[in-house]
Amino acid sequence: MKKKTCVAALALTLVLGTGTAALAAGNLVNIAVNPGMKLSIDGEAFVPTDVNGKEVDVFAYNGTTYVPIRAISEAFGKAVSYDASTQTAVIQSVLPPYDPDQVDYVLSVAPETYTDENGNPQTWYNGVGYEFRWWLPEEQQNSFTVKQVSGQLPDGITLVGDHLEGGCQGVAEADVTFTVTPRNGEAVTRTLHFQFMEPDEFAVAPVILWGKVGDPVDRAGINSFFDGIFYTADDLTADREIPGSSPIGTQAALDALAEYGLSLDYEVIENEDGYRWADKYLTGTFTQATDGWVKISIPVYATAGTSNPDFPMEENFWYANDADGNPYVVSGTVDVYLNIIGF
Repeated sequence: MKKKTCVAALALTLVLGTGTAALAAGNLVNIAVNPGMKLSIDGEAFVPTDVNGKEVDVFAYNGTTYVPIRAISEAFGKAVSYDASTQTAVIQSVLPPYDPDQVDYVLSVAPETYTDENGNPQTWYNGVGYEFRWWLPEEQQNSFTVKQVSGQLPDGITLVGDHLEGGCQGVAEADVTFTVTPRNGEAVTRTLHFQFMEPDEFAVAPVILWGKVGDPVDRAGINSFFDGIFYTADDLTADREIPGSSPIGTQAALDALAEYGLSLDYEVIENEDGYRWADKYLTGTFTQATDGWVKISIPVYATAGTSNPDFPMEENFWYANDADGNPYVVSGTVDVYLNIIGF
């Protein structure tokens, strides 16, 4: 089974509104503005939106055009944050958080306690394993040693011979470096970044891609704890009572990833025991340069794999409970970092 879903979105936040009042350095100032102006970036119309996908007006005041700083900055590949203590908007160049040739992510979620049908409390623990043999060429994978050289493994995780095994005992984040030495060959040293989240949080590793225009991207895998299908709000039907509706996933934002020739794809896979999961990846061909690193955040809903043949994977959402005990669908973002050269 194979289905293609092209999803992408830039996180956009309004900094200055278009009404007759503006907040400047903590003081409310009444102004008269000329609203309804339009924007064009590199010859294409650009409509800024806020975090809920609602269009934000661009206006002129005293001969100066005012635009939402986050929308414009992220359109040019810059990261935006806000320092509340100094009331300062901070704009920075985007850099990937790690080198994928040097770091692997190990993901899980903390134990979750629930009440079964008999009213008894039960705790769900998630197993954690890691195979170091994948660091080596196939001909070296049968004979090698593993040594932990720095860092401390999270509680419940143990190095057993040539692999890791155990279970997630709680929320944790740690960097642990290992050296893998084959019998015949050079040692390989890499770092594992352990990211164990709360059960209602979304655990996923950033995707980092680079190359030149025209290079193919063939199944660049997305490492996430939830092993089902990713969906955006546009994919959810109106009759889903619990997921409901969401402001994420507007079509204007979904096109952001496709502008560089990429889409999010998946293939449902079934093992010999009948368990089904989704192999999720980015695919396509780089179509335009990025002028340095850019970051595209893809809002998604998480789903889980299943071994029940009567339960469609497309409906196997991962549910968590909010503070009031009401279930909701776990969602989050897949951050994609791109650096594409134009030659």
